[in-house]
Amino acid sequence: MIQNTQTNQHQLGALTGASKCDHYYELHFATGEIAHFYVLADGIFRLLIDPEQNFTENRTETIQLTQFDNSAFAKSQVRATNDSLIIHTGNYQIIFGQNPAVISIFDESLHHNRMHQSQPLELSSTRTREFLTENKNEFFYGGGLQNGYFSHRGHKIAIKHDQITGKGGVIMPVPFFWSNAGYGELRNTTAAGTYDFGKTKRGVTVLTHQDAVFDAFYLLGTNPQEILQRYYTLTGKPMLLPKYALGLGHIGNFCTTLWQPSQAKERNASKIGNNYYTRTKDEKAASGKASLNGEENYQFSARALIDRYHAMHFPLSWFVPNYGVQANNQQALSFFNEYALNQDVHPGFWHQSEVELPEKTAFTFTTNEIATKDKAQLQNESQTKRSLVLADSGSTGMQKNAALIFGDVGGNWGNVATQVAGMLGANLSGQPLVGAAVDGLEGGGNAQINVRDFEWKCFTPLLFNFDDQGNFSKNPFAYNRKISDINLAYLKLRQHLTNYLYTLNEQAKTGALIMRPLFSDFPDEPANYTAQFGNEFMLGSDLLIAPITNGREDENGDSRKDNLYLPGKKTMWIDLFTGKKYAGGKVYNNLSFPLWHLPVFVRGGSTFDWGNRDFLLYPQDQSEAVIYNDNSQAAESYNSTTKIFSKTENETLLVTIPPVEGNWENQDVEQPTKLTIMCDSYPDRITIKINDQVVPVEEYGSLDAFNHAREGIFYNTNYGLDEFKQYHKNTQTALQIKLASRDVTTTKIEITVHNFNYGKKVLVHEITSGVLPSPKLPAVDSSKISAHSFELAWPHESAVQIEVNNLLYVGITGKNFTFHELTPNTRYIIRMRYVIGNKVSEWSDLFGVITKHAAKDYAIENIEVTSNCNSEENHPLSYLTDLKLASEWQTRQTVSPEQPLELTFTFEKVEKLSRMVYVPRNIDHNGDPLVVSIAVSTDGEQYTTYADHLQWKADTKNKVVGLRDVRAKKVHLTIYQSSGPIIAAREIIFFRAKR
Repeated sequence: MIQNTQTNQHQLGALTGASKCDHYYELHFATGEIAHFYVLADGIFRLLIDPEQNFTENRTETIQLTQFDNSAFAKSQVRATNDSLIIHTGNYQIIFGQNPAVISIFDESLHHNRMHQSQPLELSSTRTREFLTENKNEFFYGGGLQNGYFSHRGHKIAIKHDQITGKGGVIMPVPFFWSNAGYGELRNTTAAGTYDFGKTKRGVTVLTHQDAVFDAFYLLGTNPQEILQRYYTLTGKPMLLPKYALGLGHIGNFCTTLWQPSQAKERNASKIGNNYYTRTKDEKAASGKASLNGEENYQFSARALIDRYHAMHFPLSWFVPNYGVQANNQQALSFFNEYALNQDVHPGFWHQSEVELPEKTAFTFTTNEIATKDKAQLQNESQTKRSLVLADSGSTGMQKNAALIFGDVGGNWGNVATQVAGMLGANLSGQPLVGAAVDGLEGGGNAQINVRDFEWKCFTPLLFNFDDQGNFSKNPFAYNRKISDINLAYLKLRQHLTNYLYTLNEQAKTGALIMRPLFSDFPDEPANYTAQFGNEFMLGSDLLIAPITNGREDENGDSRKDNLYLPGKKTMWIDLFTGKKYAGGKVYNNLSFPLWHLPVFVRGGSTFDWGNRDFLLYPQDQSEAVIYNDNSQAAESYNSTTKIFSKTENETLLVTIPPVEGNWENQDVEQPTKLTIMCDSYPDRITIKINDQVVPVEEYGSLDAFNHAREGIFYNTNYGLDEFKQYHKNTQTALQIKLASRDVTTTKIEITVHNFNYGKKVLVHEITSGVLPSPKLPAVDSSKISAHSFELAWPHESAVQIEVNNLLYVGITGKNFTFHELTPNTRYIIRMRYVIGNKVSEWSDLFGVITKHAAKDYAIENIEVTSNCNSEENHPLSYLTDLKLASEWQTRQTVSPEQPLELTFTFEKVEKLSRMVYVPRNIDHNGDPLVVSIAVSTDGEQYTTYADHLQWKADTKNKVVGLRDVRAKKVHLTIYQSSGPIIAAREIIFFRAKR
């Protein structure tokens, strides 16, 4: 390549020499660079190229190098060939090409490359770039919490924190990614970067950082868990949360919030006591001010809100009373902390600078930079209790010191899918402890969105409300009794899952994911690696959650759900609430879910500890469950591991519970055991063995008699989740067994159930019938093909199954069906067959549909924009053209006809335009342009007026200006009048004409 003399930008030259030093290999290149290559451990390698040749090994505080000895390096061997240098360590060969100087990592156990550079490194005084070859079926993950995205193939991501909390925002940038090819790469830098996974050039990944030093750790593993485990070896294992952190939290501002009287009819009114109030920033209109302990008005105090939680029967677990205010009244804070602790609520303290924590502070909410010091200070002040630090942003290694929490604007359906993908991305980037505020921060007012958001977030690591940031209250009882009751039922369900969540947190130390994309447990299904079903996630390996992501309803007003994929052709899935069973490997459609019913599915073979050795089993094939428990103390003086094995074979179920393992110092080892085993019919005989000895256990004919017995067996035909029995009658069948207290550290329990039947008919294959005619070719109306959908029609009212790109879509009836949530500009291969009961026809012939390009494909990127007005610091001018609808630009000052706002947009080249779109802010419309003019220029000097004094309304609608056949290098926008004191916009987008 041509060398840039100003920045000394050049490619790494040919490899000219190498030597083995005391703990690294030294490599020399024709362009003068010297590199150090380290073999740190099995599957952990480091390449360091320092242009200053200082070779500081501890460049950042995030990498833990002291744990590595020299043994892996000492065992490595090196040899040279005619065109390469090969370092052999374990099963890996690290191959340094001589000319060109590219690196490959070859896995001898698989007989192919894990990683291969497509061209030499590009180096300069301001940045480094690495080029990697992409395989055909290779997918990429990591980069931190890239909100709205977790699978990055074909995308370009930024490794830089921004102020955007919605889709496209980078809340936690991590310079680490990994590939399903079996390798990951961690760049040891704090400099900003971009990772281009084949967006600019298909088949090539380009990794760029604004750092003259190239310092990369290569991590090898056969699965995601192994790669993440090696990442934790370098950066630290995820912290284990104290158990109270798994409960419901509340974050608010009880220092400066003001309240004014209101009426029940106002959408944002909150009932406090017997009256209604709204938040206000107008001190003159305010009739009450918030406080910690009632220093102003008790009913508006943090104490009073704790009282309201208890009065509404919502168990509140943790509380931050001073968000956004660096409160300095230590006495008032300590006084509040004491009250909260007496109510079994753990008090937290928000701060963004190093301060002395108030007395009895249980945890802090701070920045990632302060998290380490806060953790040490909390641990020092409470020698026994495990510390907790929450942070609203982070980077490499934050998982060992803090959990990540954040909140979007809220109040819209789009946030659901965005946050699911974002939190999956955080898990895949080494931060499994992540949570998002229920219903966001500032928006709101939609009860359906609020309850649906609360429902799915009960199945995430952290559950909390973020209040006092906007006009709408966010607590779980802010709406009517119907909404409050649903939220309470889900909160009680979450309490049952505490042991499950806690075990997942403990297992995360080994690289296991808490929130998981479908490929984590079903790696053989190609669709799971993409974002096609990215709205769904697994919580551990046993629960699949498919949040309601839009407001589509059926004729009864229930949520309509299409495109719900249950993976695993040999897996049975059970609706957690109704007990209905589904076969895996199918995409289900036309499903209806009432407001109380979140699509949650239990994987066949799962076992849960509902609390206090109350085990719930969904038997299928052979499975093992592990439940971890401890005293939630820093030293973990008490910890235990309970294992439950279940196996179904020849209509016989065997359940085995070995003695509990662990340290039970000063704990009561005498505990009862209860099992609820889901089944479909009454079994013949049940044999119970305690330490290999058969013990007689009486069977009872009523639930009341069973509940009053010390030991017993009961066949329950009205089983269900009691928290939801007001919504759905308990009609599931289950075998319930109760055993008296025994020493669980020495007791082995074996239960054999004969003539056991559960889900036997679910995984039965359909029968192809010659009686059913094969469908004639279905029709696709070309006018109904969009970027994300198309409609398929057939001649007669029928039940059909449709296969799309090898995925089977079921639950489809009628004469047509619309496929949603498709990928733009993608070919879909389709065939169809009729179905009646378990009989199906032959397949139709194959045919194809190509979705259209998305509108954003025609949006012009890299637009330079200038303004004659200053912008707010957290809403910079660059947000106006970043093509992220979650960002928002704001001016600092107002405009007038005498002093209008002047915006100039410069394209990289002369563009043939089709339209300009102004996207208003979505919080309110107190900053929308009302009068605008547009001028265009092809040379950037001479402008022609295109539209003069257009009149716009301040509302939710996008403002579209047609620019058909207009050619421009620059566009000048003049805004003479605004609906408020500032000018604001989510985006101004220019579209080029379609080719």
